[in-house]
Amino acid sequence: MRHLSAEQSVVVNARLAVLAAMSFNDLTALPTVVSEDLVLSLKKHTISVWHDILESGDHRIVVQLYQYGILGVGQIYVEGFIVNHRDERRALTQMEWEPFS
Repeated sequence: MRHLSAEQSVVVNARLAVLAAMSFNDLTALPTVVSEDLVLSLKKHTISVWHDILESGDHRIVVQLYQYGILGVGQIYVEGFIVNHRDERRALTQMEWEPFS
């Protein structure tokens, strides 16, 4: 996982703040993935919000920022959380975010 620039950090943290403020019911209603293209520091990026359900029944919410690079080799940053049916939340472990990096 890579470190973010200040501008990238603002975008990721804003998206995470919106998701963190959502209720459990709203989070479970999220589609599998929603993506948006944007330009930060004159470079093309895609920010995606992923939602899936783990075998435990918990919901994984992932914010993924992809910065396009030369010859199709880009950089990815991933952050997110797990939420259970009691609306208890915790940060993703490395094993949980790795499939998105």
